Parts: sequence; C-alpha cells; structure tokens
Amino acid sequence: MSPELQKMLDLLQTQLGYSEQGGGYTKFGAWYGKTVEFDSDYSAQPWCDMFLSWAAHQLGYEKWFGQFAYTVNHAEWFVDHGAWGTTPKPGAVVFFDWGGSDVVDNIDHVGMVVSVDGQTIHTIEGNVDGRFVREKVRDQSYVVGYGYPEKVKAKLSEVTVVTKASFAGPQAGAAPAVLAGTRSAQDAPAAEPIVPAMTLAAAESSIPATVTMGMPAANGIAGGVASQQADLGAGALVAPVLIASLVLIAYFKVTHASVRLALSIARRGQDRQSVTAGSRTPYRSANSASFATASRPRVQGRTIMRSTPSLSQPPTSSGPVNE
Repeated sequence: MSPELQKMLDLLQTQLGYSEQGGGYTKFGAWYGKTVEFDSDYSAQPWCDMFLSWAAHQLGYEKWFGQFAYTVNHAEWFVDHGAWGTTPKPGAVVFFDWGGSDVVDNIDHVGMVVSVDGQTIHTIEGNVDGRFVREKVRDQSYVVGYGYPEKVKAKLSEVTVVTKASFAGPQAGAAPAVLAGTRSAQDAPAAEPIVPAMTLAAAESSIPATVTMGMPAANGIAGGVASQQADLGAGALVAPVLIASLVLIAYFKVTHASVRLALSIARRGQDRQSVTAGSRTPYRSANSASFATASRPRVQGRTIMRSTPSLSQPPTSSGPVNE
C-alpha cells in the first residue's frame, strides 16, 4: 500500500464513531452537495461513498480516487480506468451487494480495505450499523469487486510523462545533433560536407521545418546553418517592414488631406475677392433688403418695382385641380 493511501486510512480512522444527526443529516453529505454536485441536497442522503470522497478530497486525491455519491457509478469509474478486480488489497475500495451477486449494477455499499487476512477483510466504512463510521470484519461472500486507486494514479502518471516527453524531450535531444553536425562541418573541406545520419532522422521527427530546410546535402552543414539564419532573418524583418508601410500610408493620407484643405481655402479666398469687386453679393438671400435695393433699376430718381411672385406663396390657378 502506498503512503498516500495509508494517509487516507489514517484520516478515515479519525472519524470513527461519527453518526448521523437528526433527519439523517451528515457533514459528509452537506460537504458533497456544496463541493462536488450541486443538483440536489445530499445532506440527508446515504453517505457511505460520500464519506470516502470527503477523505480523498481533503488530501487532494480526488483525481485518482474519484468523487461519487452513488456506489454503482464509482465502481463503473474504476472499470473504465482499468483498475477493477476481485483480489482484496489494503487500500482498495471494496464494493458490496447484500444480495450476494457479482453484478456491478446491484452494488449497495462501499468501504475501504484496511488489511486482508486470508478470505477475511478488515474495512472501515461509513453509514453502517444504522448510521455510524466503524471498522468491520467481513468475509468476501457479498463482495462484487475491488477498485484500485493506485492503478488509476499510475495510469495518470504515465499519461503525464508521455505528454511532457512528446513536447519537451524530442526538441531537447534534437538540438545537440544539429550542433554536433555544425562543428564537424567547420573542420571538414567544403567539397566534402559531413551530414550525420542522426541529424536527418531527427529532422524528420522533431526539428522544426525551418531547421530541416536549412540543411541541404549539396551545400553541407555550414551552408544549412547559413540558410537557417537567412530564413530566421527574413522572418524577423517582416514586422519592421509592416510597421514602416503603415507609417508611410498614414503619412500620405495626412498629406493628401492637408493639400485638399489648402486648395479649398484658396478657392474660398478667390470667391470672396470676386464678390467684393462686383455690384452685389451672390451669397445673400434673395429676400434681403440689400439685394432688393441693389437689383432694382432706377429711372429719374425713382425706383421701379418689378412684379415678382412671392417665393413664400405658391402660384394659384383658376381652373379645377385634380386630387
């Protein structure tokens, strides 16, 4: 049994003697409803599996121990993780069917194995003898199977190691091969480039595309390094060139707008000069007094009034109007 599971058994044993309160309330059910599942009030529900889930959560073991209130779902979780069997082991989670079957769907109760003595197992269980946390001695006639948390933990650890190796390991191992090839090329004649076989193999599996393209056999390793630097240099110039282009575009737009504004101001100045030289101001309203005075012809000291229809009244017609 691992030290982690021993810690969990020690924690469970600190709860020996705990019992339900009025109405079937337990602190384990109340914790479960506030921490794991929020779809119901679990404070007065059967709590044998929530008791184990509580202890696993307190120690940070929930990912490889499981967090369940329903014993059938917990057993199926171990089956899905390839951590299910019929051999009793200390630290294993034991599942019971009081009907004596070996069917997972018929599981009624769960506990944790403390020790094994032949065909007898010593367990610690919650919600037994009516409503208590107690240690029990049982035979295996009612045991459906066992879940092994240590197997789940081992599988999760393997996945973590493989994931880290796939992202970090190949890249860390490929770089020395490239550097070794570069040092060899510096000592070799230019006409006979040295290309280590391991460099090409590493390039196919883990070296980025820019490094692989930078090592043609015709030019040797030294030429490949130079090509790689050129590719990286070209990529590094993209951002400055783009920024410079945007600055130039903004500059030309501002210059164009300034020229248009200057031309518009010049035109307005010419129009004002021509109006000052003329007899009347074309910008004044036709209804203004000055326009009327300036446009009326004078004969022998009198002003002849022109008959002009009012701009504010529409012309009238004596004939019928079709609407």
